[in-house]
Amino acid sequence: MRTSEPHPFRITGQVHSVDYFRFVERDETDWQVWTDVLRGEVAGVIFRGALTPDVRDRIRRNFWSSPLLGRRVQSSGAADHWCGNHLFSAPSLDWYLDEADRARTDLETLCAGPGRTPLTLLDEYRDHLADRGVRLRLAEYRGRRAAPFRLRSLGQNDTPVLAPHDDAESIRRARHIDGCEVQRVSRLCNALMCVENDSGGELLYWNISPDRESRAALGMSTDSYGYPIESLSGVEQLTVPIRAGDVYIFDTANVHAVAPCDRAGGHRTTINFLMGRLDDDTTVYWS
Repeated sequence: MRTSEPHPFRITGQVHSVDYFRFVERDETDWQVWTDVLRGEVAGVIFRGALTPDVRDRIRRNFWSSPLLGRRVQSSGAADHWCGNHLFSAPSLDWYLDEADRARTDLETLCAGPGRTPLTLLDEYRDHLADRGVRLRLAEYRGRRAAPFRLRSLGQNDTPVLAPHDDAESIRRARHIDGCEVQRVSRLCNALMCVENDSGGELLYWNISPDRESRAALGMSTDSYGYPIESLSGVEQLTVPIRAGDVYIFDTANVHAVAPCDRAGGHRTTINFLMGRLDDDTTVYWS
């Protein structure tokens, strides 16, 4: 007797309305739409070409020559390079804060200089919020400040360089950061500034925020990476092209991934940080 193949597991969770599940695209910075993402009114926004070629080239050169540069070869063979640390993947909160203190000035120097830089873009948004009675600051734990951002470069591969994953639920449940205020933000968003990307490297974004039952069934626990692609079958998906100079933010509760680079030897290098509203008067960010 012939038996059929088992039906693949399908992720379940929150599916969003058409008004929410979209990316707003702007050729100029529109900080009110950025705030709309943080408030949960729209999934994401992308500002095209916000970083000029001269600023991008300077940051790219600083990144690849930095003494902070780390390197790891993934199991797929693709190389992962970075400067700075991510709170979620840190071995402990104290270790992360110690490293943040040690590297903060060097990280900011990597992105400083003349022109409209990542630092001045953050200052623009800080001024936008201040005019509305809201403070933008680095996230803190017992008076110690988080790292401002992380630079990361993902190399060529023939599979998604970041597998389908979500972040919000994992960060809120991560035991090693218990008590840190980042676990209290109302909506956890991922912000990125693209320094280099020859082609490919699109943001893949699915219309589902997985529930705890789905995460448990797949053994996800606090590890946010690795949803099987077949588990997303039938789920609406957006493909957002990412070009050098683009600045964008999106809700990390939805499943997302990064498509491979198209060119052999190419890199997709970004400045990335997380951001969320702590309360009506305070927005925080951290790497």
